[in-house]
Amino acid sequence: MARKSRKLVVVSNRGPYRHEATRGNERWVRAAGGLVTALDPVLQKRGGVWVSAKPAKDFDSVTVPAPHLTYDLAHVSLKRAEQQGFYEGVSNAVLWPLLHGFEPTIQVGDAPWSSYVGANQEFADTTLSTSSGHDLIWIQDYHLMLVPGLVRTQRPKARIGWFCHIPWPPPDTFGILPWREEILEGLLGADILGFHLPEYAEHFRQCVERFTTYRVSRGAIQYHGRKVKTVAAPIGIPVDDLQALAIDPDVGREVERIRRAMANRRLILGVDRLDYTKGIPERLAAFERLLRADKAARTRYALIQIMVPSRTDVKAYADLKEEIDRMVGDINGRYAETGCVPIHYLYRNLSQRALFAHYRAADVALVTPLRDGMNLVAHEYAAARTDEDGVLILSEFAGAAKHLKGAVLVNPYDIESTTSAIRRALTMKASEKRKRMRSLRAEVMRLDVHSWADRYLAALEGR
Repeated sequence: MARKSRKLVVVSNRGPYRHEATRGNERWVRAAGGLVTALDPVLQKRGGVWVSAKPAKDFDSVTVPAPHLTYDLAHVSLKRAEQQGFYEGVSNAVLWPLLHGFEPTIQVGDAPWSSYVGANQEFADTTLSTSSGHDLIWIQDYHLMLVPGLVRTQRPKARIGWFCHIPWPPPDTFGILPWREEILEGLLGADILGFHLPEYAEHFRQCVERFTTYRVSRGAIQYHGRKVKTVAAPIGIPVDDLQALAIDPDVGREVERIRRAMANRRLILGVDRLDYTKGIPERLAAFERLLRADKAARTRYALIQIMVPSRTDVKAYADLKEEIDRMVGDINGRYAETGCVPIHYLYRNLSQRALFAHYRAADVALVTPLRDGMNLVAHEYAAARTDEDGVLILSEFAGAAKHLKGAVLVNPYDIESTTSAIRRALTMKASEKRKRMRSLRAEVMRLDVHSWADRYLAALEGR
């Protein structure tokens, strides 16, 4: 007899959907970002519960069935001060930059660690109240690194997983944190700790060896009589769903509209959240060098930069937005011709349909983060190119660069080499483009998100 599948409980800071009700009209808005892109289709297929922080001006109830979802939403209600301290003060200002290898945006010693601890306890309590001992609990990312240990304390035999969606740094960087031992203890409450790349998993094990007394052997940590496994599991996208979207006739019509609007110029595309890890100023500088060096490029090529608003109430992000706005204005002011603007700048969240139309219309995708755990935009661009056309320029510091061998790799800090890569991509022969795109698409299909989740959850279930 086949064993009944366990209910899956996903736990993350940000939920997959935001509910909006205006004058009696209701709508569900999907959140941006790689985590939701990856996990929403997994839960849609499997069912279960997604535990997340309650969005502002959203539900009052705890568990909410959404009409179009096959799973429930459970919300954690945090007090405003606790939310600010946990999310802005520790997660955004310290953990996010440090784990990416950047300097924290505040003095680490001034960070409100007690708010992080309190919020993690709230997430653990809600997770326990919405799950049973038989369920699989899958905790996500750096916001909730204490939750595995807190859940384990109350439910010693639970099957608990945690996945890191961003890089994990080496011990010399991680060791800056005053709470390094508490974080490691919290994470070791899990059964399976997942990372995108083997080097991230190795960095974590090195941190355990450096800052604790627990024994590390063959990819696992011996922790109070349990074996905590570390696994490298590169995340993917729902390939079949997105390829179907890519060939949708409505998307095709939008592709033609974009090309007509751009006067059939060769199109370079950037798609990012507003974040200093994404390398957007460096990308703009590289494109500016192309325009400066080649007058014909000013009317022959165009850059479409789609930037999704994010954390706009945080000073570092507001300053970055101001810098990008200024750079776009300066470049367009300097190099625009009548009726021909070099950079088209869309500061908003596009629908998935509109986004895929841009992928299909773009001759080149410019995915050049300064550091990124994976980067699913690179995957989406390849999935959209069912025509086997287009060139992906990819930062060597994105996790995706480890397996997307068909991309043109660049060091995003080297502006001139990025400019050269753009020039090369725009003049690449059709045969080379086709060969590269076939390689990209084959790898993206192999790393399908459902396969990723199935492998991880099989390990979590002990199968």
